[in-house]
Amino acid sequence: MLILIGLGVVSGVFIGKKILENSIKKNKIQKETNSISQKPEIDYQNKITLGLKTIAQTLDSIPYAVYKRLHSITGILFVGGFVVVHFINNSIAYNPKKLNELSKSIHKNPLFPLVEIVGIYTPLISHIVIGLILLRKGRIDLRIRSETNYRYILQRISAYVILKTLLFHLITIRFNEYIPERIRRMLNIPSKRDLAYQKVSIWFRSPLWPIGYVAYTLFTVSIAYHLSNGIWTSAITWGLAKTYEKQVKLRKFSNLSFIILSLWAQIIMYLYSKPYTDQEE
Repeated sequence: MLILIGLGVVSGVFIGKKILENSIKKNKIQKETNSISQKPEIDYQNKITLGLKTIAQTLDSIPYAVYKRLHSITGILFVGGFVVVHFINNSIAYNPKKLNELSKSIHKNPLFPLVEIVGIYTPLISHIVIGLILLRKGRIDLRIRSETNYRYILQRISAYVILKTLLFHLITIRFNEYIPERIRRMLNIPSKRDLAYQKVSIWFRSPLWPIGYVAYTLFTVSIAYHLSNGIWTSAITWGLAKTYEKQVKLRKFSNLSFIILSLWAQIIMYLYSKPYTDQEE
C-alpha cells in the first residue's frame, strides 16, 4: 500500500511538473509571438514620429523671408485675384436669371473641377498653411504702440475670422446641396446646384437674414482688410516700398482698397436680398 501511495505521489509530481513545464513553454511562445507581431507596429509608429520630426525640422530651417515671399505670392496673385473675380461674378446678382445661367455654364465645363482645385483650393490651402507657420515664427507684442504693429495685429485677427467664416460659407453655400434633406427643406435650400442666386439669397432674407448679414459682414470686412493690408506688406517684402514716401502712398492705397472692397461686398449682399421667384428655373 505504501509503495502504491509512493508511486502515486511520484507520478503526480511528475505529471504536475510536465504540466507546469508545458504551461511555461506555451507562455514563452505566446510572448515571443506577441513581441514579433508588435515589433512592426512599434517600428511603424517610430518611423511616423521620426518622419514628422524631420518635416518639422526642415520647415523650421527655411528662412522667415522665404515664407514671407511665398505667402505674399499666394495671397496677392491667387487668393486676391480669386476674391476680385468672385466679387465681379456675384455683382451679376442684379440679374438673378443671368447669374444662374452663368453658374450653370461654369459647372457644365469639364475643366471646372481641375480649375477649382489648382486655381482656388491649392493656393488657398498653401496660403493658410504658410500663414500658420508664420504665426508660429512671429510674435505679437501689444506693448508696441505704432500703426504698423496695429496693422500686424489686425492682419492676424482677420485671418482667424476668415478661417471661421470661410467654413460657414463653404458649408452653407458652396456645398449646401450635401446638407441633409430635412434641414434643406426647413431652410428652403434649392436642390439644384445651378440655382446660385436662390442658394445665396436665403441668407439675406427672412428668417435667416440676421445670421447671414452678421456672418458675411464679418467675412467680407476681414477679407477686405486682409487683402488690402497684404498689398502693403507684400510691397515691403519684395522691396517695392523702400522709402518712407512710397510706404505712405501704399498705405493710402491699402486703405482705399479696404473701403472699396467692404462697400462692394455690402452692395452684393443687398442685391441678394431682393425676392426672386422665376418659375422657369
